[in-house]
Amino acid sequence: MQAAAPIAENVRRCAHAVEAAFTAARVRLTMGGEPTFVPLQPAGAEWSGAALGPTKLSYARRFADALLATTLPGGVVIETPGKLYPGEDLPRWALQVHARTDGAPLWRNRALLRGDDTPGGSATVGCALALARALAGRLGLDPSHVLPVDERAGPTEVPVPRGCVLPLDDRDGTWISDHWVYPAGRVTVDEPGRWLGLRLPLGALPAGALRRALTVEARDGQLAVFVPPLLFEAYARLLAAIEDAVAAIDPGPLILAGYAPPAAPGFLALGLTPDPGVIEANLPPCATWEAYQSWLDALYRAADRVGLCARKLHFNGRTTGTGGGAHVCFGGPTPLESPFFARPDLIPSILHYWQRHPVLSYAFTGQYIGPTSQAPRPDETLPDRLGELALACEGAPEVCRPDALLQFDRLFRHLLADGGGNTHRTEISVDKLWNPLMPNGCLGLLEWRAFETQPTARALGHVGLLLRAILARLLARPCAEPFIDWGASLRDRFLLPSFLWLDLGAIIDDVRACGLPFDAAWLAEAWAFRFPCLGTLDTPHGTIEMRQALEVWPVLSEQDNGAITSRVVDSSLDRVEFRLADPAAAGRGRLLVNGRPLTLRREGEVCAAGVRFRAFTLPTSFHPHIPAHAPLSIEWADAVTGVVLAAARWHSWHPDGEAYPGLPADEAEAAARMVARWVRDDATRGARRAIPVADPGQAAHEYTLDLRRRCPPAWQASTPTTAGRP
Repeated sequence: MQAAAPIAENVRRCAHAVEAAFTAARVRLTMGGEPTFVPLQPAGAEWSGAALGPTKLSYARRFADALLATTLPGGVVIETPGKLYPGEDLPRWALQVHARTDGAPLWRNRALLRGDDTPGGSATVGCALALARALAGRLGLDPSHVLPVDERAGPTEVPVPRGCVLPLDDRDGTWISDHWVYPAGRVTVDEPGRWLGLRLPLGALPAGALRRALTVEARDGQLAVFVPPLLFEAYARLLAAIEDAVAAIDPGPLILAGYAPPAAPGFLALGLTPDPGVIEANLPPCATWEAYQSWLDALYRAADRVGLCARKLHFNGRTTGTGGGAHVCFGGPTPLESPFFARPDLIPSILHYWQRHPVLSYAFTGQYIGPTSQAPRPDETLPDRLGELALACEGAPEVCRPDALLQFDRLFRHLLADGGGNTHRTEISVDKLWNPLMPNGCLGLLEWRAFETQPTARALGHVGLLLRAILARLLARPCAEPFIDWGASLRDRFLLPSFLWLDLGAIIDDVRACGLPFDAAWLAEAWAFRFPCLGTLDTPHGTIEMRQALEVWPVLSEQDNGAITSRVVDSSLDRVEFRLADPAAAGRGRLLVNGRPLTLRREGEVCAAGVRFRAFTLPTSFHPHIPAHAPLSIEWADAVTGVVLAAARWHSWHPDGEAYPGLPADEAEAAARMVARWVRDDATRGARRAIPVADPGQAAHEYTLDLRRRCPPAWQASTPTTAGRP
């Protein structure tokens, strides 16, 4: 693997302190991640909501090829059967990039592997037969064991030649084969699917026949070799033989497909898979944060080479994550060495700490948050879940032992789930902890799902370092403080960036008190990405800053969309935060939003509040009788005279109400569109407002003014005047 991008020395010192804390706790903690990527200019359903589409596999192949070119010389790319999801007829594809950790090549000539998925080539079925027979000879097998394979499009269709099959397995380092007997010495497949190797009629073979095989097929002028399930060393020997055979007959670049070998010492695997709207990259387990950061650097560098990125630009200029998440996993070098088994108090500490700090749930995740999102908090699902979770945490020391791991897993499984019982859709998932009933369910892993991709590898890596530092702190000093009933403040105070930052500051102070010198400044890039500044209003009493805040979008009832029934969210709701730079000036003026007074809340050096509003209308939404509140009218009026001292308007869309010609071409154009949405309103300066003391849309204890709540008409009345104009 090539050298990673340089890490700032102060960041490196913190990372070393974190690793030293794990050593002191006698714990080895691995971490992995699943950052997601999209094209610079995504188009089509495959980049908005569908998992598969016409260009996604080609992007993934070029992504994998770029990793071989920049990071893993001597590696190889193989297409493996992916997951089969409900409602889908066939498993999805999945690419895996394999390499040796000692640097020895698995595949020497990258030019012999296809680096994309575009049709084209001159390979024929005859080439496939020639390659299979040449390979049999190199493996010391009888070439007569190679049988032609025909493919039939349907039960009544005439079969056409597609490729060939070689029965193949490894037994104690020796290749073995078999003579399959089929009618006319040919194999016919007629089930739908991508590769012949997944559709062979093995059930027609007699008992005792070898049931593993390699296939070679010609499709769209390209050759593809499908390898059978093998252990790593046999897999490596087979790849070397395939490369030699391909070089000898020169059929053009090859596609490798088949089964990936199981994990083994000296074997490295990185996955690229299709998820709704994105390509997901599955990192190999990393023993340290520096290794994790190095992999992130490699991924972002390779993605950039092929036109992929880790952000989306919206029509109105807003920049967000890909929407596919960037989940983080922690575990041990082997499943039974997982620190979650070695330290019975660790999972209870994690659950208590995360619940007590909502910033960890909301500050680094995607746009869609709340009880029906992909990563709800335990206290967002069932009202009594915290009490039950406390009981489970009390029982952890009793069942966290080698002979009771299944019971330990089930201790949390039924509580760490969404409102419908889905254990995958939750903030902290135990799906891969110790569940023998699931594939890859016994890995000793916890998965944190409330994390979104960041536009740069550095920003995402710094978030990962914060998580690793928190876990080091919890190992040194377990969190035994009780759960907190946040009540309404979870949807009020903790959806505003200023108050989330206070919570984050408490975490960083806590981490630093354990000797881990984490600096809040390292999260500034991620914070600005999550909570961008939308505009500033300069007043005689100081600057007022408006930032993007968070909103919990409600889920609507089921809707019939032709052949399917779906549920959508009402994304027309939005929330912004207003913060006064000088808290001491709060009594000198009043902030009006759409003519309604906003009461700023003071905590320490923070003086801020939020406004919840309807940004635009949708055909189907909550409260269809409420119109859009945008553009927002923002005014700062003198507290005594009511004279407007500064004013602006903020538009959710184009300031002139026009349609944008398309998505922004780049970050610069997106930024220009964002700037254009904030418009100074000098004509309003000098107007006099009748300012009430409070607004029923913001109760005395609330941090957010909800413009959807009605107020008396008299409160909305204001008469422009020149009296008192400064």
